[in-house]
Amino acid sequence: MKKYYVGLSSTFHDSSIAILNDQGTVLFAEATERKLQYKRGLSCPADNFDIGRTLKKYCDKDASFVIATSWSEDYLQLLNRMERMNFFSEKSLTNPKLQLPSKYIFPKASIYAILKLQHQYLKNAGTGSLLAIQQQFSGSAVSFRSYPHHHTHAAYACYSSPYEDAACAIIDGYGEGGSISLFNYQNDQLKEVSLHKGPQSLGWIYEMITTLCGFDWFTGEEWKVMGLAPYGNIIPEAHSLLKELCWYDNKRLHYPDDEKIITITGKLQAFKRLPESSPWSAADLAFTGQTFFAELTTLLLKDLESMKLSSNLVIGGGCGLNSSFNGTVTSQTGFARLFVPSAPADDGNSIGAAMLALKEDNPDIRLGSKPFFSPYLGSVIQEDAIKRMLQLGNISKIRHLPLSIHKETAVKLAEGKLVAWVQGRAEFGPRSLGNRSILADPRPADMKNRINSNVKFREEFRPFAPSILHEYGHDYFENYEETPYMERTLIFKEAVKEKIPAVVHANHTGRLQTVKKEWNSAYYKLIKSFYDITGVPIVLNTSLNIMGKPILHSLEDAIGMFYTTGLDVLVVNDYMIEK
Repeated sequence: MKKYYVGLSSTFHDSSIAILNDQGTVLFAEATERKLQYKRGLSCPADNFDIGRTLKKYCDKDASFVIATSWSEDYLQLLNRMERMNFFSEKSLTNPKLQLPSKYIFPKASIYAILKLQHQYLKNAGTGSLLAIQQQFSGSAVSFRSYPHHHTHAAYACYSSPYEDAACAIIDGYGEGGSISLFNYQNDQLKEVSLHKGPQSLGWIYEMITTLCGFDWFTGEEWKVMGLAPYGNIIPEAHSLLKELCWYDNKRLHYPDDEKIITITGKLQAFKRLPESSPWSAADLAFTGQTFFAELTTLLLKDLESMKLSSNLVIGGGCGLNSSFNGTVTSQTGFARLFVPSAPADDGNSIGAAMLALKEDNPDIRLGSKPFFSPYLGSVIQEDAIKRMLQLGNISKIRHLPLSIHKETAVKLAEGKLVAWVQGRAEFGPRSLGNRSILADPRPADMKNRINSNVKFREEFRPFAPSILHEYGHDYFENYEETPYMERTLIFKEAVKEKIPAVVHANHTGRLQTVKKEWNSAYYKLIKSFYDITGVPIVLNTSLNIMGKPILHSLEDAIGMFYTTGLDVLVVNDYMIEK
């Protein structure tokens, strides 16, 4: 009898589901936000009651199932005890005996809300999957497993890496008992070597900076800090205050006592962007915060490198999304190579939890050191939706181009058209990697502003990514490294910047995506066709969504966005629609 492993990212935000077979193949992985079209899927279970259709599509009828979640049973029991102590009652907000220490930096009401949401979510995790399995797979055996949060981060990050061995750093806001875990990855086995205990957190420091800049960390606007930072300069006083608030020494982060934290955070309020002021006014604070984050994280990684576990480094956790920092790691530390997965934040933990369950049942199975771990694991555009569009859509300018879609699309890009490009399976993770993308010609200097103002409806300082054919990477970037998931920024060579101004950020970097034919054939052929026309092996790539919405999920989402934005062309599989 076959066995399937249903992994759930069971944090109340960025939840996701993954399905693995008993050979370790990821059959499906998708974030909850995509189907619901609700950013981050806050408080929405990953295995909502529609999960039965997905299980039926990917799993044999005669099978058993393991449902694995990404927070441990011990953590759930801790939250249960807090509930019995009435911590989650409204009275706890004013009862000093039930309040958390000020070292958490944020208002106690925020911590109260986060823990209460997490508790409710964990109590119900797996209920939807269990019901779906009972309905769709009558008589199938079902068992439950749960794993520590940082272990699921590490499993996904290391087993999806191409390495046989690595030092692994998991850095996030807060896991179970701490915010930083270090692992030794050897011979397909994971061993935790250090847990940074306590509330001190690099992730929360960055969230505080995000808030001071006038952005909302709770909805994931740390991206805006990274995008704005290159336009700013250091604020010496703010930088000094941050160094008093948090410092790295003797292999751990340190905060001062509660009273001093209150004093320092009060002084930092002087630099906070006022609600009525332009985001540009926060550029210096964003640069200062990004600089401080990079300084602390570099010290941490240098300590990890000194352990001599490996010359390879793997980073997971939400802080792994800081692509600006990731691009500096190999030059600022002793590590020779860096790997960050396509979904290093909590959404990736669904795959991690399923991998740990599979490893528990089959210790000798090898999951890691594959040349390329495909991020194309999500949903496809349904054929019946395409048929309905053709029959009922009343679309006048549509062509079916099964043999030449990549060439025809490249022509449109070279003409300056804005193209929505929808192909195959959706990417797993927060970034569009050539299957759910808005594409454009990187050569016009005004292209970035055109997309930000007419399609994405977002701030003009937000940058766009260059997707580049791998064989030309060294021609365009200093110290080029393969970057399959847009996980790092690299510096453009001086001689090429004027060719592609739309993808060169203010600090002369680009958050690139390496494209190889064996990784994504359709996307490679498109960029190669664009190169044949223009001599430029790069296209501008950004996620197919508008600000505040997730990357689109269905054909209906694509059609709606196409006709309500400044997009010129919509390509779905082999069909091209023009306005």
